[in-house]
Amino acid sequence: MKVTLGNLIDQLTIVNLRIWMLEDVKRDSSSNDALVAEATRKTNILNQQRNDLIQSIDELANSIGDGVKQKLYGQGSTKMYGKGSQG
Repeated sequence: MKVTLGNLIDQLTIVNLRIWMLEDVKRDSSSNDALVAEATRKTNILNQQRNDLIQSIDELANSIGDGVKQKLYGQGSTKMYGKGSQG
């Protein structure tokens, strides 16, 4: 699968949500030391992934700015939600 700017932003959103949820675990007064340590370990890994994704987004955005084309698709008849959705 070709990596697009949209794919990278989607991945970044997911990583940010995971970090946010782990930060909640770390702040929760009912979390024991083992839970906080595990959440901290995972947060460190996710922060590195976030930095890598941000770098990839910057590089791809710069290449698009330099004239490299991205293939874009409209939703058209494949749209599965929103107005006119049949369920």
